[in-house]
Amino acid sequence: MHTEGKTMMDPVKKEYLEHGGDRFIVCAPDQLELALDEFVDEYGEAPDVYLLTEVAQELEKWKAPETCRYSGEKPVYILV
Repeated sequence: MHTEGKTMMDPVKKEYLEHGGDRFIVCAPDQLELALDEFVDEYGEAPDVYLLTEVAQELEKWKAPETCRYSGEKPVYILV
């Protein structure tokens, strides 16, 4: 499964993360399918998928997690 992720963050989700929201998952590319399934199971809705580097640039004061939720790898995607 290959996806590029969205490049412009939804303003509502951006504000959510800026204010400490915790309904997100960061993951490595090989864990994306698992993260999508878990997000839907946990939150009952499909997430928006973004490139973590893009989100970190948009949210300069937000501290992105440094490891994938499922492995010790560097995360590439954030699901919000």
